[in-house]
Amino acid sequence: MRKAFELAWTSAALYSKSRQVAITTVDDIVFRKPVEIGSLLFLSSEVVYTNGSKLQLKVHAEVVNPTDYTRATTNDFHFTFDTKQEDLPSVIPKTYAEFMLFLDGKRHYES
Repeated sequence: MRKAFELAWTSAALYSKSRQVAITTVDDIVFRKPVEIGSLLFLSSEVVYTNGSKLQLKVHAEVVNPTDYTRATTNDFHFTFDTKQEDLPSVIPKTYAEFMLFLDGKRHYES
């Protein structure tokens, strides 16, 4: 969970172009599979929704099998950060998959 938070914070700082980023909510953590000690973990994050000075990020965690490179989803994390700046770029989805992430992020933000 610490690695997921650090990745989310870094993504929020890069998106807002500021290091003045504060966590406001650890919204939802979905545990799908256990992560064994010594596993290769692949983390990806993206900003899925913005509103004013706030950012909603999703971090996706997968375990990678080094022999055949297959991946299995282990966790999904949702974080909300406040940047104290009102001029954040809006998230504009271009594909159906991006729109579904946007909608999911908006729902997590509003809940």
